[in-house]
Amino acid sequence: MKRNSLISRHRIRALIFFLVLFCLTSFNFALAQDPGTPDTCIVQSLQSVPASSQVTLDVYVWNDQECGAITIPLVFPDTVSTLDVVCDSISFVGMRAAGASLKSDMSFCPECIENNKNRLQLFAVWFGTGLTAGSGPVARLYFSTGPSWNTALKVPVDTTQWPTSGGGSTGIAFTDVGGTAAWTPIFYRGALDVKDVNTPTKPTVFSLAQNYPNPFNPKTMIRFALPKDSWVKLEVYNILGQKVKTLVDEKLAAGVKEVEWDGRDGKGLEVASGIYFYRIKADDFSDVKKMVMLK
Repeated sequence: MKRNSLISRHRIRALIFFLVLFCLTSFNFALAQDPGTPDTCIVQSLQSVPASSQVTLDVYVWNDQECGAITIPLVFPDTVSTLDVVCDSISFVGMRAAGASLKSDMSFCPECIENNKNRLQLFAVWFGTGLTAGSGPVARLYFSTGPSWNTALKVPVDTTQWPTSGGGSTGIAFTDVGGTAAWTPIFYRGALDVKDVNTPTKPTVFSLAQNYPNPFNPKTMIRFALPKDSWVKLEVYNILGQKVKTLVDEKLAAGVKEVEWDGRDGKGLEVASGIYFYRIKADDFSDVKKMVMLK
């Protein structure tokens, strides 16, 4: 009897979960323009994540009008076969969405995390007063790395599509309190992990250092300095001006950072020997430097 009761509660949670996704998906055929200033969702980035540890990642939302529901499907792609990391839980304790009527925490919706597919579904629905206008973290994600976690890896935490029971899918969306309109916020992905470099003083200017070693085979390190929190894009180009790979595309805290390029393109294929360029853009700062791969 107890077993049947547990199965029944599980099915009820699953039914409510997919009902929430269906309702949000029903807006997707004609997502309205944001009624005010475009809302924003930002996933935190973590630096220097160690092996065999638990780390937290906050999901921030800025909204200038009250929201009745938010759905944020996320993916942490398995870029290599040895990606030893799982999402343990989603927590709303002390977060802006703590007062939501329904939310994808582990007590209500454990099926919202699918580690075998490296994805999770973060949602919150308000039946009364919605998510008031403001900014700050709406939820916290708990990840655990295993003993074979490679600290040199950079694993993006990005938005994705989540399949629904009807064969469709739902993406990131916010709705108004009346449930009559939905819109897609601006999304900035996070990551596990860009390394911090310990320095005695905080940098006062933006800078991009020469990679080392140079020439290199097959790996090289690229260091840059940020005097303030900045959105950073660091890309590698070949001598023809074609983009080879994006190394960084996220908001980073101020400090000195270091990124490794493993000599592979965006598809994971080894690049040929030759001259390459790496370009950084951070706020109004930009710089380009040359590097050489010799095999």
